[in-house]
Amino acid sequence: MEDAFSAALARAGSAVGGAVVEELRKRGFDALYAATKEQALAAVLDLIPAGASVGVPGSVTVREVGAMEALRARGCRVIQHWGDMSSQERAQARLDENAADFFLTSANALTQAGEIISIDGMGNRVAAMAWGQGKLIFVIGLNKLASTLEDGIRRARSAVIPNALRLGEETPCTKAGRCVDCRAPSRACRAMLILEAPPRGRAVHVIIAGEGLGY
Repeated sequence: MEDAFSAALARAGSAVGGAVVEELRKRGFDALYAATKEQALAAVLDLIPAGASVGVPGSVTVREVGAMEALRARGCRVIQHWGDMSSQERAQARLDENAADFFLTSANALTQAGEIISIDGMGNRVAAMAWGQGKLIFVIGLNKLASTLEDGIRRARSAVIPNALRLGEETPCTKAGRCVDCRAPSRACRAMLILEAPPRGRAVHVIIAGEGLGY
């Protein structure tokens, strides 16, 4: 019974994911559906050649699929801005992420109509999505799918809460357990980007994974 349920769930995910892929392609994105995170990782590796530089912001999804380790294993220079580094080194790393050959990230929400919604506190991630030197690759789990743009924005704001908790930040939303659209100095969501189509002259790849990934 469990195997039958899992198979039915996989078929449903494939149908939903396939429909969103078609909407993304209509908008000009290079999109595909990967049933598992392993298939999503394989798709990432197909897009990024050995030896390339890859900027990775603080994406839980990218880490969950194992992309950073796999890219380093094939000789890629993976640039990240977290870990044991000074504030100056962290600031430079953010700039270097944006200037890399590829920018590998996720989004906070994806609508059924193919709109990609991201929310940011520092602004470096959405800046690199809107205007960066290299190719842009999204890996987005089906758990981030929203029916409408309004629902997608609501979902993106809600995703700030677990991210803030992960980073040890005390914000009004972490205390309330919901977005309160605060004006607090500790506010975590400060910049929002909605990609309705790829920025002009830039290749944007979207890999939809048929699993729950990230927040």
